[in-house]
Amino acid sequence: MVQIKYTLDDRAAKATLKQAQRRLEHPEKALKSCGLVLLRSIAKNFKAGGRPVRWHPSRRAVITGGQTLVKTARLMRSITMRVLGRILRVGTSVKYAAAHQLGARIRGNFTVKQHYRFIMRAFGKPITGRRVMVRQHTRNVDIRIRQRKFLLVQDSDRRVMGRIVAEYTTTGER
Repeated sequence: MVQIKYTLDDRAAKATLKQAQRRLEHPEKALKSCGLVLLRSIAKNFKAGGRPVRWHPSRRAVITGGQTLVKTARLMRSITMRVLGRILRVGTSVKYAAAHQLGARIRGNFTVKQHYRFIMRAFGKPITGRRVMVRQHTRNVDIRIRQRKFLLVQDSDRRVMGRIVAEYTTTGER
């Protein structure tokens, strides 16, 4: 009787899988690299005025010729990344960020504090500019803030992060 015997030596494969498992127990290095990819991508979102679809321009940006969501760049500069163990967090602590990311509607009566205003027109006619005091008053508002997703993971980011995790898992580098 003719017989073929084949023995599989899987010790090297098991050792490689064990190494990969150990690396994935402490993925901080790979997560930090993924976080940097996301920070660059979010910066590109602001620079492009929305990706892959451009944001609807804000009234201020249309009037002044500026850029939507970038009047002072406070929101854009506030985006941070933090790795805590096996968790990567990318976000902002700016209070109005959620209103822009998700969209919002603000309704109600608000108290406007006493302040000063510089006027250059009165009753529709030009006058010599002067500073006038405006007394405290209430204002009824109904404001709609359009959704402008700036914290958005692009498909290309997912591919890059997949490669980062794969490389880290196999070689421990990245």
